[in-house]
Amino acid sequence: MIQHCPGIKDLTTPQSITIRTCPKCGGEVEFFSDDFEVECPTCGRSLHREATNACVSWCEYALQCITDLKRRGLITQSKVEELERIARSKT
Repeated sequence: MIQHCPGIKDLTTPQSITIRTCPKCGGEVEFFSDDFEVECPTCGRSLHREATNACVSWCEYALQCITDLKRRGLITQSKVEELERIARSKT
C-alpha cells in the first residue's frame, strides 16, 4: 500500500546540485534543485539561483527580472545577453 503520492518525492527531495562561483569572493557555492537562495560559505554573500532559459521563454516579467538580476550583480553580462535574446524571441 502506498503511504504517500509517489510524485511528491520530486518536490521534496533535491534531485540535482548546481555549482556557482560567488561573484564577490570566487568561492564555490552549491545549489540543490530545491534551493532558490544560498549563502556563500566563504564570504556570506547571498546568491540566488540563476534565471533559466525555460522561465524567460514564457514569463511576462522576464525582461524586468533579467534587469533586476543584472542590477544586483547576480548574473554575468553574457548570461544577461543570452536570457534577453530568449525573452525577446517569444514576442
